Amino acid sequence: MPANPTILPKSRPPTRSLAAMRLEELTSHNWDLRLTLTCLQGIVNRSEPRLYLVQDRYDELWLDWLRERGDIDRVEWLEVGQVFERFLSEVKQMFVTDPGVPASINVATMLAAVEGGLVATPQTAAQYDLPIGALPDSWNTGLDLRTMNWKKNIEAYRWAYQRFEDRLSHQCVAIFDPYAIGLRDYLIEFKIPILWISAPQDAGQNAQASYHDEYAFAKEILMKLPPNIPCLGWPGNGQGAEHGIGEWYGVKLASECGKFEVCSAYDGYSPTVSNLSVHSGTSARLRQSIPPLKLAHDKIYYCFTRSDGDGLNFLRHYYRKLFDDPKHGIVPIGWQVGPTAADVMPDILDYYYKRARPGDCFINALSGAGYIHEDIFADNYPPEQREQILDEFVRLSGTYREKLDATVLATFAEMRPERLAKLASMDGVRGVVANYGRTHGTTAQNLVSETAGHPVFRAMNRQPRPLNPVGGANLNLPVGLTFTPFGKRNTVDFAIEEIKRWTPAGRPAFIHVFLANWLTEMEMAADIAKGLGPDYVAVRPDQLIALYKQRTRG
Repeated sequence: MPANPTILPKSRPPTRSLAAMRLEELTSHNWDLRLTLTCLQGIVNRSEPRLYLVQDRYDELWLDWLRERGDIDRVEWLEVGQVFERFLSEVKQMFVTDPGVPASINVATMLAAVEGGLVATPQTAAQYDLPIGALPDSWNTGLDLRTMNWKKNIEAYRWAYQRFEDRLSHQCVAIFDPYAIGLRDYLIEFKIPILWISAPQDAGQNAQASYHDEYAFAKEILMKLPPNIPCLGWPGNGQGAEHGIGEWYGVKLASECGKFEVCSAYDGYSPTVSNLSVHSGTSARLRQSIPPLKLAHDKIYYCFTRSDGDGLNFLRHYYRKLFDDPKHGIVPIGWQVGPTAADVMPDILDYYYKRARPGDCFINALSGAGYIHEDIFADNYPPEQREQILDEFVRLSGTYREKLDATVLATFAEMRPERLAKLASMDGVRGVVANYGRTHGTTAQNLVSETAGHPVFRAMNRQPRPLNPVGGANLNLPVGLTFTPFGKRNTVDFAIEEIKRWTPAGRPAFIHVFLANWLTEMEMAADIAKGLGPDYVAVRPDQLIALYKQRTRG
């Protein structure tokens, strides 16, 4: 084992002069070329990160930050033809996808990873002039996956794992939508195995989908891999022709197989992460301090926690929007952060830690090293192994908590008391902010409790549903659409009402207010604080823990 092992593999440091291209400049065959360029990036950056692909303005902001930090000296902007002129010679064969079989995109990606080749679609393949496993070239150089005549996605995945499973990484795995692109540079660079599970309803519109077969196969592969490794991608992107089984059942399967989720593909409104083959080559030392507060016995103390920072996609995208918001810092916020980001995007975390205001607190997101459904973690293993796997998860999580310098642990769901106590005993944890919103098991009596000698603050508010114009909940609209003045106002008013209804009668009081993905502007948090009035005092989650301990322990 290396001297400083990491959960997720890291690239070498980026070259001092980094080539970059804006993918928005692509016109003809936009999706096809994005796929090919991103896969080529993984091959190119394997020896040294030399190519950076800008998919949106956030990628460009992070490129500027790489230069400001001193990770690189200069950026050399290239057009698509210049990228191929410089880097195409680094591959000697090609793997052509089958448009009729979505799984062939993931299979081609894995082939490129283990064989060192280019991924291309039939629409653009001819221009690369590379062998595709057909005469007069060798049958063993490259492959046109259309010649496999697969009828189902599962046939493609079985073929791939039968032939080169042993050449793929056992350090992590990905459940990744075949039509998603951004993450593929990193998957190729480190030869990460890829799976995808169609939803039951996907078969109705795509004959290639077969939910039961794909689910059983994914479970088989996940159980072959070691426990306590990360699962990248996301099980429900819905970007392409297949929606996938979605978060709840996808994370449930990963958790039962002893794996933890690291969301790195499209979810909510944050796109698939990009350029991890560059960002993972950086480093940062992350530290935070707790401003002291003195307890006032007549106040209601509350902390806000902002969700979904366990996802690399949100850290790359929406967290940057919120941190750059002019009203960032008006009220204290606890920011959920997934600790494996310290492996693959330490430069991005460094931005947040360096731009943190006194009220910003970074908390370890969703139960430790990664996102799990706590009560079923490792349930697919024999009973005697389950607790050993959980114990190792807690140990690993304690190591990674230290990388964030976090003292607060966020958990996802209500769980049996002994499991919560084990997670709360994680090295360095001083308190827990629990649950992704108020649960059916949350009561006025257990809003605040203790376990393993630490306070647990359960989320006391439900997630809002938009109201229709004549009043009443409109259950046909999804939770969290807060991009309009009406949506934001409705959400703020709902949160204020929820908080006041669930505030305990005694003083001092201590409550945890959960801000999910509906927090799209920092003004919303400020408006909630204003609407609560002077008896309510907003503090950081670590300050809430300290104040509670002042009250209970003198």
